This record gives sequence, C-alpha cells and structure tokens, in this order.
Amino acid sequence: MFDPFLKIIFKRLGLLLLTYQLLRVAFFLANLPTFNQIPAENLFWAFVYSLRFDFSAILLINIPFLFFSLAPTQILYRVGYQKFLKILYFVVNAPFILLNLVDTEYFKFIGRRSTNEVATITQDILAQAIQLTQHYWYILLLFIILLTGLYFLYPDKFAYHHQKPRRKIWQVVVLTLATIILIRGGIQYKPIRVSSAFNYEPPVLGNLVLNSTFTFMRSLNKRTIDRARYFTNRQELLQTIDFDPQKASITTGEPVRDNVVILILESFGSEYTGIENGGKGYTPFFDSLATQGLFFRENYANGRRSIEALPSILSGLPSLMDNPFMASAYQGNEIYGIGSVLQPLGYYTSFYHGGANGTMSFNAFAKLAGFARYYGLDEYPAARREADFDGNWGIFDEPYLQYVSKQLTQQPQPFITGVFTLSAHHPYTLPAKYQDAFPKGNLKIHRTIGYTDFALKQFFKAAAKEPWYPNTLFVLTADHTQQVYRKDYKNRLGYHKVPLLFFHPGKKFAHVNTRKVTQHADIMPTLVDYLNVPTNKLLPFGKSVLKDSNKGQALIYSDGIYTLVRPDFITELPPDGETKLYKYKSHGLVHLKNQPEQIKKTYSRELEAYVQYFRNALLDNNLYFWLYPGKPAIAP
Repeated sequence: MFDPFLKIIFKRLGLLLLTYQLLRVAFFLANLPTFNQIPAENLFWAFVYSLRFDFSAILLINIPFLFFSLAPTQILYRVGYQKFLKILYFVVNAPFILLNLVDTEYFKFIGRRSTNEVATITQDILAQAIQLTQHYWYILLLFIILLTGLYFLYPDKFAYHHQKPRRKIWQVVVLTLATIILIRGGIQYKPIRVSSAFNYEPPVLGNLVLNSTFTFMRSLNKRTIDRARYFTNRQELLQTIDFDPQKASITTGEPVRDNVVILILESFGSEYTGIENGGKGYTPFFDSLATQGLFFRENYANGRRSIEALPSILSGLPSLMDNPFMASAYQGNEIYGIGSVLQPLGYYTSFYHGGANGTMSFNAFAKLAGFARYYGLDEYPAARREADFDGNWGIFDEPYLQYVSKQLTQQPQPFITGVFTLSAHHPYTLPAKYQDAFPKGNLKIHRTIGYTDFALKQFFKAAAKEPWYPNTLFVLTADHTQQVYRKDYKNRLGYHKVPLLFFHPGKKFAHVNTRKVTQHADIMPTLVDYLNVPTNKLLPFGKSVLKDSNKGQALIYSDGIYTLVRPDFITELPPDGETKLYKYKSHGLVHLKNQPEQIKKTYSRELEAYVQYFRNALLDNNLYFWLYPGKPAIAP
C-alpha cells in the first residue's frame, strides 16, 4: 500500500493534468477555424495522445516540487512545511499556465506553440504590457479563475501514516523511475520531441496535441535541430540542388551602380492585395505600382514571424527550424547579407525601423547582414517622436516613411537601405485623422493595411522629387502574413503567401516569367544578379528570379514539416520521413490519387538535400563551407 502522502502527490499532479486539458479546450475553441475541418474522431484521439505530452511537461517542471514532497516524515507533516509546498506548487506552475493561455491567441500570429523565443522578446512584451493587458484582459481573467480554482481544489487534507523506512525508500524509487519514464514519454529509444506530435493526421493537429510548457522546455539550452544523414557525399548533395558556391563570384560586364531600397511591409499578406484577388483588396496604390514593375504572383515568405523575415530577405537563409535564427543556439554563427556584399564595393548601407531599438533583434541582425547604420525609434527626431508615436510599437507609417525619404537624400550614393514598417501590427492603431479614411473590411487589420498602402503612396510621391529616385531599384514585400479571412488562404501555403515586387522608375525589365514560384530567400541572389556584382557569399536556398534557368521554388517549415514548393508539385517531408507529393495551385495544394513516383523521388531528394545542408551547416557553423576547406563537411 502506498503512503497516504504519495496518494496526495498523485492527486496534486492529477489536478494539473486536468488543468492542462482545460487549457487545451480553450486553445481549441480560440483557434476553431484551424481545427473545424478535422473529423471529430481525430480530435478525440488528439486529446488522448496529448496526455503523453502533458505528463512529460508537468513532471519536468515539477521536479523541485516532487523533490521537496519526498522529505522525511517528521518534516513532511508539519503545517508550515505544507504551506511551503503549496507556495512552491503555484510558483512553479503559474507561469506555465499563463504561457498556455497566452498561446491561445499567440498561435493565431505564429502558427505554432511558443518556444524559448518568448525569452528573447521579453523586452518587447514588457514595453507593450499595458496595451497587451487592455486588449487581452480576458486572458488574465481566465488565468485568475484557473489559479483560484487550483487554490481551492489543491489537496491538502491527509491522515498521518508512519511507514517503515525500507518501504518508503522502495516507493520513492518506484516514483522516481515512473517520473523519468513519463518525462521521456515512454521507454522507447529516444524521448518524445516536439516533432513527435506531428505524426498524426492532419499534421496541424500536432499543435493541439502539444502544450506550450512542453515546447518551451524542450527548446531551452539545447540545439533544436539534429544532424541529417540523407547524403553521405557532399558532391552528390550539391549536385542534387544544383549549387556551385563560386558561380556568382565570376561576372562579365560592368556592375550596375543603382541604389536599392528594400521595403518590408508589416503583415502585408497577399490576401489583402487587390491585384492578387480579382481586384478585391485594400491596397489600391500597391496594386497600381505592381503593374509597372516585376510582380511575382506566386511568392512565399520563408517564415511566419517578423524575426524570421530578415535572415531570409537580407541573407537568403530561410527559417527551417522551430526557433528563429536570432533566437536560436546558432545566432552567433557566421552569416553574410546583401550589405556584406555591397559595402566593400562602396555602397552606403543603412536599415530603418520605426520601432524600439532592439525589437526582434532587428538591429543586431542588420549589422550581421552588413548594414553599418541602424536607425530605430531612438534616432527618430525627438521633436516629432511624441506626436508621431502610435502609442504602442513606434512611429506611424506615414510620418516614418516621409522621414526615411528625407534621410535617403542625405545618404551618399550608391546606397542600399532596408526599411521595415510597423503600423499593420496588432492592435492595428490609426492616427486620429485617419480613423474613418479606410475601408473597415472583415478584419481589424484591413484598415491598417489600407493606411500602410496610403503611406506607401505618399512615400513614393515624396521620393519621386528626390535626385536619387530615378537611379533606384525598389523591392517591396511583406515580412509575413497575418489574420486570415479568405477560406482559400487557410492552408500551409496560404499562411505564407506574401507579395514580391521589383520596381525601378527609370528602367524596364526584360521579359521574366512572373508566374514562377518565388520566396524571400530569392531576394539577395536577385539583387546580386541585377547589380552584376561578384560574390562568394550566396547560400543555396535562393536563386535569382531574373534568370530563366530558375524555374522557381520556395522552402517552408511549419508544424514540423519541411515543404518544397515548385510550380508543378509540392513535396512535404514530415517528421516520420515519409515524403508526400501534392499538386500545386496558387496558395494551395491538391491531393493526388496517383503520385508520379519519379517526380516524387527527384523532389524528395532535393528537399532532403536542402534540409541536410541547413541542419548540418548550422550545427557546424559552416554555412559557407567553401571559405574554410578544413572545416567539417555538410555531409557526414
């Protein structure tokens, strides 16, 4: 017979298990549009399978509580010691209960459960604490209700029962072994991981199976990727993805000394544009501008968060792991960007963002990518800062883009400049004078998309009067998608679809296939190609969209699944390693009754090659292996 107090431990842990299931119900209801097409039977089993992850997470974070709960009998039964245990119980568990509640809403923005990245944006969270509390007050209310319920239901009544020391030791050993097994998720060879939850169909169900405590704890102080072993030979791997690292280091003809402005528009997803949706959108100026340049209609972001956008756009490194590069164990790795390539050639390099300095590590990554000068909220004119501040994140788009236009005039030419807007960000604030100026649409973000489009129009109107304007290539894209309203965008591809536009007021581009699939990672190699500058700093993931030889592709990682998007087929590599093939359609996929095996084999090998290059090169800090012949190979 177990010691009565061991039964109390089981009851206390069982109460947490019940709480986690309630949190999962809240997560499900808050994100019903994501799960409402899934059969009820699959949903039922998701809740059953989730117990494995709940046991693991609860026991892992409660190790201190369990340890002190096994104190000697003469200490354990004291009233004061039981009060200490109750306090410890709440201190340990309350933050993770809150994290799971926060994820009921945060999931809508990032499409997955939180990891240790939340630690990297703590400063941003604290800075926005007031407005976040105002908009998500109900999360705090639910948090208080749950904690209150736990407080009153917490089992603390038990009878004293003395047991012989040997018997208690045996029970402690059994409890310890059971805890270890449950934390591992079973007695299988490897402990369960985040990717283990995505072995169920459909894969998005993995987010329901998981809990945020598990994903957070499993991402702490560890490498979040494993070495891939699809290829044993480096040359075979490189041939599979047709990558020659020295190819771009040889050019013919003179370089093009044009200026470059990369405009990264916050949350400016394809779903909101009119040009991609039969004229039904909120972006009349962008739609007009897109008809005057090279507009790629099948473009995809390589990630779903702002912090993932810069490595893809500026350095050609897609986000193919759970943690963003700048929140991962690899953020100190060697990496180069378009600024690194152009600065030695005499380009003035600068990056502008109207948000607080340090937000999302933008300033840090801009420096890594070769942008020598960073202008954030601190650098914005003090006389205008208060009047132009949006009350939450930074400077409204219209005044900030006007400021950037004037700043560019003061920069020596040629220059390359990155600009990141912010107004189309929750809580979707507008300047007072524009409260009724833009269509409300179906989502709160629609008005702010209209405002950003208006700010963009005013920027180009002002820029057109400046001397640098005729000699400037503009690249316009979004960092990621945001809230989704249209049903045809509610899938893995639709959640990543953003515009990509190359516009030059003084030049017409040669004929290019603008229907090819493109991605953020293509921007850096495209600029290198357009400017005709030699470099050996390009990664294999992106290709110039200006070359006819590039038939188009995009790489996406979501829900533990690697995806290679081609103009004809979509290849998925899930955690179990069994690749799947789908027919491609714009921001969507079509299930195939009969999969062409040869195409599946070819595309599967390509996807495996990209995955192995990404994983192994990050693990070995060897993305640019050709620069250091003595370093480890990307193939084991």
